[in-house]
Amino acid sequence: MERASHDGGSFELDIGDRGTRRSERLLVAAGRRADLSTLGVDSVGFDPAAPFLPTDDHLRVTPGIWAVGDVAGVGAFTHVAMYQAAIAAADILGEEAPAADYRAVPRITFTDPEIGSVGLSEEAARSRGISVRVGTTQIPSSARGWIHKAGNAGLIKLVVDGDRGVLVGALSAGPVGGEVLGLLTLAVHAKVPTAVLRTMIHAYPTFHRAVEAALADLDG
Repeated sequence: MERASHDGGSFELDIGDRGTRRSERLLVAAGRRADLSTLGVDSVGFDPAAPFLPTDDHLRVTPGIWAVGDVAGVGAFTHVAMYQAAIAAADILGEEAPAADYRAVPRITFTDPEIGSVGLSEEAARSRGISVRVGTTQIPSSARGWIHKAGNAGLIKLVVDGDRGVLVGALSAGPVGGEVLGLLTLAVHAKVPTAVLRTMIHAYPTFHRAVEAALADLDG
């Protein structure tokens, strides 16, 4: 974004070569970062001004030191810290544990409507040279969206690797959008073929059923 202005009634956002957009409200998320300066990391050879500590796929920083959560630099989410903690604890105890896999980290903003995403965005997938196919559907056009009436705004967007026929990313925005993201996160994590997702039974009338419509849109 290049510039934002407010004329007393609405915001106008200048997003460069993508033109301008107007909105009633603007959410400013300044973000956060880990503060290593109070952890004494300089005593083991790390820069206390660094944004995070480098770890391997079992959260080891150096022999005898592990890092989980915000200081590991993967994502400032409680669920990421809990996931990492289980891997680190097993490694500390000398137990076998799978390596950390961040391909399907769910990201949810609990606004109204909820906005969740997982895996790669369309832009990120294309930048990696993936043969991208995209399917979208609007929540209000789904049966549950129609039943929900007011406050049913939202959409589901699927980012598919067309060569492999698997989901590599998804967006779920709408009422309980974060809950709907669970199905999509599983699909990305387990590399479930879109052919399998198309033939499963999606309960009616749930918001999850909109995933079926987004899959159908892949043919469009």
